[in-house]
Amino acid sequence: MSPARPSPPSLPELLVQETRGYVRGYPSASLCAGVTWRGAHHVQALRRRGAPPAPDALFALGGLTQVFTGALLSLLSDRGSARLDMPLSEVIPRALLPDEVAGRITLEQLATHTSGMPHLPPNLDAAPGNPEDPFGHYSAGLFGDFLRGYRPVQPSPRPHADSLLGMGVLGHALSRRAGVNYGHALRDWLFTPLGLSSTSARVTEELAPRLLAGHTAKGQPVPAWTYPALPGAGALHSTVPDLLRLLDAHLGKGPPEVSRALKETLVPRAEAGSRRWGLGWTLSRVRGHTVAWCSSVMGGYTGFIGLVPEAEAGVALLSDQGWSFFAALRGRVPLEAPGFDVLSRLLP
Repeated sequence: MSPARPSPPSLPELLVQETRGYVRGYPSASLCAGVTWRGAHHVQALRRRGAPPAPDALFALGGLTQVFTGALLSLLSDRGSARLDMPLSEVIPRALLPDEVAGRITLEQLATHTSGMPHLPPNLDAAPGNPEDPFGHYSAGLFGDFLRGYRPVQPSPRPHADSLLGMGVLGHALSRRAGVNYGHALRDWLFTPLGLSSTSARVTEELAPRLLAGHTAKGQPVPAWTYPALPGAGALHSTVPDLLRLLDAHLGKGPPEVSRALKETLVPRAEAGSRRWGLGWTLSRVRGHTVAWCSSVMGGYTGFIGLVPEAEAGVALLSDQGWSFFAALRGRVPLEAPGFDVLSRLLP
């Protein structure tokens, strides 16, 4: 009989230990760190210089929004309102998306970044913009111009390549299938069933007092980024407690009909090298266990969420600072390392 693996430290101690390096490296950052393990939650608010944030502080999620977009696809598919293999030609009118090759792109390919769409809209600079809010000027009209003129050189699926634009197209397609806008679709299908009362595509008057402004790595304020035509790519705001509830639902601790659909987002559907991708999630192997995760650095915020179904464990880390010059140069999202370290300590 093999010796039992030592028990992990207390959840508060675990979060403090594994985020210590980040807090030291970004001393003016407000960090909210949370962990769910076997149904128990703990949220730790941390800051090296100055008062720590409130545990329920609100952050812009940026690229973490794609996990919610993938969840919405799976929920609509589970209820028969969409299909993973549904081509865009069945969702977007021919007058808006006339190219036949583009029309054959499926919803699953958009969710796994295998559609071949470029990372950013090719016509992002077609109208005067504000460099401090790089997507704020990208209107429904410009988005429509892109769709009408999009002619892929090669058919999908293509090798995996992150596409913010593709996630925006997916959010648009799903809102058409749901019959309401993207934010309302998520509210009806996901936020309300899971009690995610602090998660929204729009910062309401009720939520605004808890919103932390984004900052550069040196602590300079960054104006809010907005996504009027591409909400599925980055428009959501949330808190660590809400993200822990979302992770719990992926781990089977939610309404059965919601958890069933969320578990499907973790199924590998594309791969390249040692990595695989689900619906909005990257899937990696750590000590023989699958870790589903997503990270983001956008608009003065950094975030990481991850879970290990076999360990009944999940972690959520949100910060109000972007990455340093050296982190950006290396292409390393600062919260990925502590996120993986927390999860590694909870593996069976």
